[in-house]
Amino acid sequence: MATEYNWSFPNFETDSDNKVKTIHWSLNAVDGEHSARSYGSCDGADMDFDSMTKENCITCVIDNSDQTEDEMKANLDIQIEASKNPVTTNKTKEW
Repeated sequence: MATEYNWSFPNFETDSDNKVKTIHWSLNAVDGEHSARSYGSCDGADMDFDSMTKENCITCVIDNSDQTEDEMKANLDIQIEASKNPVTTNKTKEW
């Protein structure tokens, strides 16, 4: 099954002129029963809240990141692979 990626933007902080000051974002990846998420916030580049698009927000996040979108997705793929094939196991001990 191919991994599906989805950007979401749960919150925007705006000023009194309706300019976006901060974008809160999440990039989610799902591969069957396995998922991973990257999230953060970044400068909103004073975009107009009413006229901005999802694509504007994605571009803004990437422009303010030290990673490309492909690198972000590759990191999520690594997390999903680790959940499919864990290298450690959690255990408890009753004393």
